[in-house]
Amino acid sequence: MTKNDIYQIFDKGGSLEKRFSTYEYREGQLLMADLVRDCYDSHAIAAIEAGTGIGKSFAYLVPALYHAMQEPDERTVIATSTINLQKQLYEKDIPMLFRILNLSCKTALAVGRGNYLCLQRFIEVRNNASLLAQDPQSELYQLNEWAMKTETGLRSDYPGRLGELWGEVLCDGDLCNSHKCEYFKECFFFKAKQKIKEAKIIISNHHLLFTDARSRLESDIGFDEEAVLPSYTRLIIDEAHNIEQNASSFFTAEYTSKEMLRQISWIQRSGRFAAKSLLDQLGEFSPEPELFDRIRDDIHLLSGEVGTLDQYLMAVFQKNNFQPVLIRAEHQHRLAEFVDQATKVSQASGRLAAKIGYFIEHQKAPEEYATKVNELMVRGTRIAQMSEVLSQFCNFPLWGDEVHWFNAESYRNTRSVEVCITPLSIAPILVEALFKKLATVVCTSATLDLNDDFAFWGGRVGLPYDEERPYQRATFSSPFDYQNRLMLLTPSDAPLLTKDNEEEYVSYMCETVFSAVLSSGGGALVLFTSYAMLQKVSERLKPRFAEEKLALFCQRDMDRYSLLNRFIEDENSTLFATSSFWEGVDAPGDTLRMVIIVKLPFSVPTDPVFKARCDALDNSGSSGFYHLALKEATMKLKQGFGRLMRNTGDRGVVLILDSRVVTKNYGVFMMRSLPESFHPETETSTVCDKIENFLYAD
Repeated sequence: MTKNDIYQIFDKGGSLEKRFSTYEYREGQLLMADLVRDCYDSHAIAAIEAGTGIGKSFAYLVPALYHAMQEPDERTVIATSTINLQKQLYEKDIPMLFRILNLSCKTALAVGRGNYLCLQRFIEVRNNASLLAQDPQSELYQLNEWAMKTETGLRSDYPGRLGELWGEVLCDGDLCNSHKCEYFKECFFFKAKQKIKEAKIIISNHHLLFTDARSRLESDIGFDEEAVLPSYTRLIIDEAHNIEQNASSFFTAEYTSKEMLRQISWIQRSGRFAAKSLLDQLGEFSPEPELFDRIRDDIHLLSGEVGTLDQYLMAVFQKNNFQPVLIRAEHQHRLAEFVDQATKVSQASGRLAAKIGYFIEHQKAPEEYATKVNELMVRGTRIAQMSEVLSQFCNFPLWGDEVHWFNAESYRNTRSVEVCITPLSIAPILVEALFKKLATVVCTSATLDLNDDFAFWGGRVGLPYDEERPYQRATFSSPFDYQNRLMLLTPSDAPLLTKDNEEEYVSYMCETVFSAVLSSGGGALVLFTSYAMLQKVSERLKPRFAEEKLALFCQRDMDRYSLLNRFIEDENSTLFATSSFWEGVDAPGDTLRMVIIVKLPFSVPTDPVFKARCDALDNSGSSGFYHLALKEATMKLKQGFGRLMRNTGDRGVVLILDSRVVTKNYGVFMMRSLPESFHPETETSTVCDKIENFLYAD
């Protein structure tokens, strides 16, 4: 593909403008597409910030499409952070491009195996719970109705909510009989896998990308061979601002009591979906009469040891207000009790795994029980693998640069403890597993550059790793008229939350948020940094919203998809949300005319991985605050700010209720990262008048 081809498609009077009635020429989109084309030609790595409204999806899809047609032996993987963008690319953007350009090539959607319904497991559950399967009110009946007509078998396409049932019926690679399965020809996963093998453009996600990269790294498989994904040479990473966080999460080794007990439960339980346990089904085929009794004894012992370790860790969390706990090398001498109990869990799980292994080796089960024998082996292996994390954690002499930490997760009405080991830096892994191995890697997002030529983001992910490797960097600013269409309000008298003023702080937030929403007439997204604060404010404001007949939706009221749909459908509604809603919310037009940022999105200073990384910077003579905390928060602030303007015709207000953005020196850095907008000096008393005048004055 040549530069001229790019211009003929994206320039004024080009193919997109001629054949796409609502298309608007954007210079940034044209230049980005040409840069991606050049990266394919020069085998470069690129970091590209494409501001909101650039149309970055088309800018990278067009070069990928043309390359796929011109180089039939090569394949491009496009990896996104969210399933929403993944499906938008596959179901909307790519078909639209094909129609406009009158071109096509084979494309496929690639998601993790656990997203697919396994017909063999589902039918087994349905047969074991036949009465439940006939009850129209049951999850199993409704899932059966869907399973009969779905073409994809994807959980994301299921219209309702699925609780514990999904864990019983999802496609699990370790439990799969592959070609031996009687449902192989109908299998949703294998039909999708065949489509992926034939595709020249694969729309994947970060998690599957890292799964594939790790399998290649551990098995020494090159990208010219099939691993989890087929062979490929070109990679485009969208939403690339998330890859450090997503890779850190993916490469964290963890022991969780909840998962350990779940694997134990699958071996010995019977219940709603299984009339007989695995042990009961396989017991008569044991090579020794008492083996399964000893296995049951080991399960009982292991469950007890897991419970004792839970009690120890819960006591640690209680002392720490149930916050995650970073374990440093200097704390090792205080961990004798933990090491003792963790060792008992490891030893008990080892004994159980050994007995299960003995049974597998000597069992006499007929062929029709092969899937059950395999499942017992898989459960035993997973128990042993989780215990291995405990052994690694307790092996203090072998500690390297990893972050060792304890965590407690709430699950319904219970807490589950976690013992975690996370890489201190993910950069070396990304370089070795991805950047060094591929001909082209394009990383793009609306938020990568902090006016530092991508130095912060690049340093976190390992770029540039080699002066010899071409490394392109470019920022294409949003085409939106922020100066005239967006008003930024930052009241300088907004209070800061301290230990002594929580009541006054919550009262201020309630009054200011409510008054601001009344002034805008709704259409507001209110972003919090903690769910606890969201709850406190929403509990006080729900009755007042109801009095004004304004709909108020809150995160966790329903699933994310339903929540966003309800918010978008009601132009005058308000949505209170945290964390993931700082990005990925796309509500153009009057649906969203105000974004309220309650607090600057600094990471919780007690987060163990974040704290360890800050400390490492401090110890190296740098500054954890200025070189990590501030820059990470600024990136997230840019994401939250970017929720407002989604189209050229949008108009609205961003209200930041954290005075540090104007009273602290570092606030200048944060403000400079945002698009230059109409930003009048403001105090709380003038906020409402400014909102009404900006939105509604003629």
